Amino acid sequence: MLDNNASSREFDFLVYGATGYTGKKVAAYAISAFPSLSIGISGRNEPKLRAAAEELGLPSSAAVVASLDDDGSGTNAALIEAVGRARVILACAGPYRQCGMPLVKAAIKARTDYLDLCGEPQFFDDALAECEEEARAGGVLIVSACAFDCVPAELSAALVAREVRRRYAADGGEDGGSGGVVSGIEVCHIFGGVAKANATTFHAAVDGFNAASNGELKKSRDAVKKKFNIARSPKRPDDWPKLPPTPGNLPAFHEPSEAYALKFPGADAAAILASWRYQRIRDPERYSHIPQPRLSVCFGCPDKFVAAKVLGVGAVFSGLARYKWGCGLLHGHPEFFSNGVFTEGGPTEQELKEGYFCTHSAGYGKTDKQIVRATCKGPEPGYVATPRMLVALGLTVLNHRDKLAFAGGVTLPGALFGECDEAYDVLKKCGVAFEVQQAE
Repeated sequence: MLDNNASSREFDFLVYGATGYTGKKVAAYAISAFPSLSIGISGRNEPKLRAAAEELGLPSSAAVVASLDDDGSGTNAALIEAVGRARVILACAGPYRQCGMPLVKAAIKARTDYLDLCGEPQFFDDALAECEEEARAGGVLIVSACAFDCVPAELSAALVAREVRRRYAADGGEDGGSGGVVSGIEVCHIFGGVAKANATTFHAAVDGFNAASNGELKKSRDAVKKKFNIARSPKRPDDWPKLPPTPGNLPAFHEPSEAYALKFPGADAAAILASWRYQRIRDPERYSHIPQPRLSVCFGCPDKFVAAKVLGVGAVFSGLARYKWGCGLLHGHPEFFSNGVFTEGGPTEQELKEGYFCTHSAGYGKTDKQIVRATCKGPEPGYVATPRMLVALGLTVLNHRDKLAFAGGVTLPGALFGECDEAYDVLKKCGVAFEVQQAE
């Protein structure tokens, strides 16, 4: 029988998928930045895993071979045993829609908290519908999207919403005792010094867009609604400001970032909405009677010419990803169909060193004069900031579990960490800093 006393386990973190591009960077960052932690690495390929352990300076005993495939036991006992050696699993093996669920279920059986890099909305919903009850009953945290997908957007949205409620509480009226009205949330990402990303992200995006187009995503969301009997949020009052403006089909100048904004194609909006939905599931008394804020998630281009190129690439991508044959073309030629952005090699070493992001956010109150702005700044987003964010949130679970919104369940960063000051503090120590601007 597994030892359910997590503090006595062999590893603080077990990085699953540590032979992959991002997984190895996660393990390397955890080892170098926090030498007092006990780190293990895991995956299905023993030779690659042992080579990775040697490269990372870990003993061979820290390489835990574990397959996600059914081992014939009916419960995948070998995977559960491997997962049970750690306090927290950092899951870096995707696409999660294809291979993520066995690790989630093993983590719940082993009473091991789980964080992943998943930016796939269908996986958020499937894991919630299948695993929420058991995770909550076992006091196990299952947290997706602990990477650039979707930490800057989720925690920025939570931060400005919290500050709007605090600053304008006297004018806000009733909202479950949490302060003033939050009528709108805006998030806008700006990137610099980065021209390339790893093709794995592209492949996940292709499958995710196809799932949204063919009805799979809607089916997963409907299953969540049915299982948890989620009521619609109340209608927004007519006198609330129609802010923020939502990006249309043409780029619009975004003054705070001094860039031309387009709708962000990633999972950020889906994650923010899923966090709000989860809050209504877990704390209906506080959240169910609050109208949902108007939401805009966009990214900035330096000029209209770049924005036009992005729109062209996006149109081709979305047109092809609707069809199976189109997905085959996209999967076969990621560099061609992304205008050179997504490559098998990923960013250059110079891009990793010099790249950065800045996420501008705004929360709007009951009038157009009630505005709170904030920024989240960090290094190259995909492969420098992402390991830092995943490790930082893993540390928050290890060291500040009693400050989190929930003791167990299948959730997302905004719902779990959004009101935890310690999470923002640990992220800042890891080089990803959130800052609320002074009142205008």
